[in-house]
Amino acid sequence: MTFLQKSLVDFVQTLESWNITKQTVSSLVLLLAVFIFRWIVIITIRNWKAPSGDEKRRWILHIKNISFFILAAGLFGIWATELRAFAISLVAVAAALAIATKEMIQSFLGGIYISSARPFHLGDRIEVNGFRGEVIDHDLLSTTLLEIGPDKEMHSLSGRQLIIPNSLFLSHPVHNQSLQQEYVLQTLRFVVWPGEDWTQLERCLLQAAEKECRSYIEPAAHAMRRLAQREGLDLPKVDPRVTVHYDDDGRLIVSLRFPAPMGSVSRVNQAILRSVATERKMVPQVQA
Repeated sequence: MTFLQKSLVDFVQTLESWNITKQTVSSLVLLLAVFIFRWIVIITIRNWKAPSGDEKRRWILHIKNISFFILAAGLFGIWATELRAFAISLVAVAAALAIATKEMIQSFLGGIYISSARPFHLGDRIEVNGFRGEVIDHDLLSTTLLEIGPDKEMHSLSGRQLIIPNSLFLSHPVHNQSLQQEYVLQTLRFVVWPGEDWTQLERCLLQAAEKECRSYIEPAAHAMRRLAQREGLDLPKVDPRVTVHYDDDGRLIVSLRFPAPMGSVSRVNQAILRSVATERKMVPQVQA
């Protein structure tokens, strides 16, 4: 039996265990006594030779308020035990419902966050908690993506849909690749083989990027300048650039950054990779 079911059973048992006969009789007696008291006092006041009619009406109003207070206090005292048991059971049921619907509540809050903060729009390419894709729909509970990948190095659509709960947007950062909707900066990483001349690889990467991106550089630079002026940002230059660094395993990594139109990222990636694969020469391994 789940926690929610147990709480509901306890709630029903609490209702069934009430012995309401005594409380009902006491309530009726109290109601009758207050009514008789109020009636007698009001009749007495009406027969009272007061200095003015306003004085009588004021006392009658006081008696009505006092009798209502006495009745409310008396009923609360009579039903206090049952009310306390009812409140405890009600809190237990509410807690059980909150636990059972925790994920739905978080998704609902995530939907409100998306609607208010607008971290992305329909058609944007985003990544959250390892899920990448183009946003094609979202509501208060979930967001639907057209998957990109499935591998992280791939930038083409896989043809599958991803429906992710909006709760992810509350606990994970959102990477929006559609900052300016026109051009994006992409990065390709290459591991330098043992014995390979990394400067030759660098020249090969720059030649391939300049060949494929020649027609995009000026429009991409213009789009970046417009975005920087509009948003007040200091954006990087769009010219193809190569950086070199070592990874955690001590391997030399050569990274190429280049511009590409949003709708042609996969095609440009493939063109550069094919050109580099054709020009790059395999270095024979030296046997120890």
